[in-house]
Amino acid sequence: MTETDLTPAQERALQNVRHQGVQYAYDGVSRSTIAALERRGLVTVEWSITIWWNRLSGRNHSQCDWIARPK
Repeated sequence: MTETDLTPAQERALQNVRHQGVQYAYDGVSRSTIAALERRGLVTVEWSITIWWNRLSGRNHSQCDWIARPK
């Protein structure tokens, strides 16, 4: 797959990462879009998961964060 095979959302995300130099989670790009760019070798992504216990609900909660940089 090449850059010409990207969806419009993936193309916008890739241009944004290249322009800014770094893209953070929850900054308008979905996990699936960043994962697709990573699979194609267009960006490098650092993934992290934060898990915490909510005393009120009695449940664990998790949050996936990532930082993407252009290759």
